[in-house]
Amino acid sequence: KANVMSLAGMFTAFFAMDTLTGMMNKAISAAGALGGAELKLKVIMQQRTGATIEDIDAIKQLIGAQQELGVVSRTTQTAGAQQLATFLNEKNSLQSLIPAMNNMLAQQRGANATSEDAIAVANMMGRALMGNVGALTRCGVTLTEEQENMIKYGNEQQRVAALAQAVTDNVGNMNAEI
Repeated sequence: KANVMSLAGMFTAFFAMDTLTGMMNKAISAAGALGGAELKLKVIMQQRTGATIEDIDAIKQLIGAQQELGVVSRTTQTAGAQQLATFLNEKNSLQSLIPAMNNMLAQQRGANATSEDAIAVANMMGRALMGNVGALTRCGVTLTEEQENMIKYGNEQQRVAALAQAVTDNVGNMNAEI
């Protein structure tokens, strides 16, 4: 009986260690993914918008606040922000678009949004910013005539504001609601 109890204790300890090792490996992998995404974001922001370290830190803080607010993870948001930044020329544009991107992600995927989902939404938003507003309508975002004209013909600030408003008008603050 003592040998059986000892063997059972060894198996329990083995499975506990295996579970702990698995959790640690997942945490290390997630941290690596976030670090890689943040590095890409930094490089793109510096190249496209001339962003400073303070500008990049402000975006990281916004992403952190958005994670606390809703269901879209920091890594997912960072991947989407990096992709969105490839379509932008002004530092402040990203701050206006990240909450809209998160609301679309939450509306489409809920708490299950992945980095790949964020990149797809960012690409769709980027295409819209380049004048292809049909990309928005395919995923259910309708535009007023004024918003459509602003996105097609406005300067970057006007396009970003119109796009962010159109997304909010259509999906609301879904990230916070979920």
